[in-house]
Amino acid sequence: MSEIFKKKNDYSVTVFLNGEKRLFTEYVHTIYNYSQWLQKQSIAWDYLLVYVRRNRQILCFYENGDFLHAYPTFENRGRVKQGW
Repeated sequence: MSEIFKKKNDYSVTVFLNGEKRLFTEYVHTIYNYSQWLQKQSIAWDYLLVYVRRNRQILCFYENGDFLHAYPTFENRGRVKQGW
């Protein structure tokens, strides 16, 4: 796993509002800071779908209001759906 997470732009994030894709960002350094940027830009969202950027694997999702990990990993992450 260490070769996947390098603490530098490890994530890609898709932003959803009302079940529709609103924004995709390929290079995200920390999930918490990204959510703060969304707030500053007045971009409303219901949930964020977080991918491991280097292998495009779905990592987790966060609903608006959830505790956001700065650096989620497979051991320390947000919500997951069965089968992930």
